[in-house]
Formats: sequence, structure tokens, C-alpha cells
Amino acid sequence: MHTNADKKLAECKNLFQTFAKNEKCQEKQKAWHLKFRENPAEVSGFKYDAGNLVMGASASGAPNSFDIEKNAREMDRKIQAKMFTQPALKTWGIFHGDRDEQAANSFKSTMK
Repeated sequence: MHTNADKKLAECKNLFQTFAKNEKCQEKQKAWHLKFRENPAEVSGFKYDAGNLVMGASASGAPNSFDIEKNAREMDRKIQAKMFTQPALKTWGIFHGDRDEQAANSFKSTMK
């Protein structure tokens, strides 16, 4: 996983230069009408924060949560903790359109 955009861009440029020098790659590019550019197109955008992941209670009894962005590389270890639980659902309501009656009945019989 890259955390350095400049390093990733340099690696991509190196790959494209390798494509440009390789005879078989040149043939395929011509056959497939491909052209690689070393400078990527720029697009504007916005990155949304991933937020927190809430797990089950920690030793103190408080819910265990962690920031997904800050702990991305450790997520596999962080999710080894007890899972968050919810109360059992005793009463269900199923809303469906006419076309989905068969799927709703199938779901209802599965849940019995």
C-alpha cells in the first residue's frame, strides 16, 4: 500500500517507460490502439473520512472503537477483538412490493 503519492507516480512513470522500450509491448499497444502517458490526468475531488469502527466492549466495559484512517495498517489486528453485539430482534416487519412477494415469503420461511 502506497502512502507516498510522488513515489507511486515515479513507479508508474518507470513502468510506462518500460512499456515504451519493450518491443512486444509496443506491438500490443499498436494492435490495441493504446497509448500510455507519463503524466496522469488531473481530476478534482474530495476524500471522505472513513470514520471509526466500533467493536465490542473492552476490559473496562466501554465500547472499543478505533479510527479506520489512522489504523489502516493495523486493522487486521484491531478487529480480532470482541465484536459489537445488538439485542435480539424478536418482532420483524417485512415490507415489499407486489413483484417481491415470493422473495419476502422465502425470507419469512427462512427466518422461522
